[in-house]
Amino acid sequence: MPSLAAFEDRDVLTRRVTRETDAAGVDGVRARAERGLHWAVGALVTDPADRMLFVYEDETWKLPGGGVEAGETRQEAVGREVREETGVESTVDELAAVTEVTVTDGGREATFFFGTYRGTADSTALASDPGLDGESIATVAWRDAVPENCLDETLVRRLQ
Repeated sequence: MPSLAAFEDRDVLTRRVTRETDAAGVDGVRARAERGLHWAVGALVTDPADRMLFVYEDETWKLPGGGVEAGETRQEAVGREVREETGVESTVDELAAVTEVTVTDGGREATFFFGTYRGTADSTALASDPGLDGESIATVAWRDAVPENCLDETLVRRLQ
């Protein structure tokens, strides 16, 4: 399992957060960890007009991202997730932040790491049907400012 200490000497913001979830959320993180998958990733993608790319899912604005799959680098996962969720092709730039995320259902916990990268849009056309089947992404949008009701709003504002 990685550790935040490995990133503290680099020019990378590090932090710890705890998030409430249900039993299925804890079980999901534990199942990924049992397969050696301890990372999820996202990207603050900007376009030439300095707009930021967001997805709207479960009544919350978020940076596009998701789990790193077996055999995939974190950078490859960022590119894939941005493309799958938004339709935007992007260049993955530097790692900007690493968050140690602990999810809890009130009685149990599970931990994973989330790497937030900077990214540059190679295209700006958005998918008309965002996300993969089974995902609950309602829409994707280029935004001039961090929207209200944004997951990790403080982090996104620090990175923009």
